[in-house]
Amino acid sequence: MYSVFKWTLWQRRWGIVWWSLGIVGLVILTLSFYPTIHNQAAQLNKSFGSLNSSTLALFGGTDFFSPVGYLNSQLIYLMLPLLLIILGVGLGSSLIGREEADGTIESLLARPISRFRLLLAKALAGAFILFSVTVIGSAVIVGMAKTVNIGIPLANIVAACFTCFMLALTFSATSFLLASTGRGRVAALGLTMVYALGGYIIGSLANTVHWLQKPSMIFPYHYYQSADILRGTFRWSSIVFFGLFTLICMMLAWLSFRRRDLG
Repeated sequence: MYSVFKWTLWQRRWGIVWWSLGIVGLVILTLSFYPTIHNQAAQLNKSFGSLNSSTLALFGGTDFFSPVGYLNSQLIYLMLPLLLIILGVGLGSSLIGREEADGTIESLLARPISRFRLLLAKALAGAFILFSVTVIGSAVIVGMAKTVNIGIPLANIVAACFTCFMLALTFSATSFLLASTGRGRVAALGLTMVYALGGYIIGSLANTVHWLQKPSMIFPYHYYQSADILRGTFRWSSIVFFGLFTLICMMLAWLSFRRRDLG
């Protein structure tokens, strides 16, 4: 099992490097502008105040230029989750799907390893890669926030980044489940991204469109209240949804994968 875990990490070592560099570059570029934006906050708030409330909700709310508003709208609510979700969904759809497409799944199962241990090793490797990239990005966010004196408690920023990781993990688990059923990498990737995008739109608009509030509860984005985390008012019981969602996906993936004919 450990050999499969280690080999998967080795296969994707350059992906970890490039994804990390991309997120680091985005964070540095975004937060470097904060001092300038902060000095013009009053004027910018007037300019953006005329926008439709539903449009503003898609970017995390109506407050864009306070410390919490800027960090949330520019990074934590949309861009960081988007990048981590793309990474996570790509991993989830290819950890097993790529092995099947390349015809290497049989050689893996020919080793003295059960299907359960193979699936677990692949899942842990994917989660570790996603977590590693998140940690690197989070460290740079914390460092830049301290450098530009953004005025948000660093513990709140770390908590927001961790919750972002948990959000991305749910979609990674979804694509992993679909790939484990034999639907193929492309189908798993496409279906999960549609689910993620739909959840983002419905979850964001639910704050202004009341009839969407109940439907939004089936999507992970409903439980991702990043602005509340940065303010320190987040209800941490909501994060249980992410853990349960991921666990259920993994259990279903195992039930499906163990019964499949891979020959």
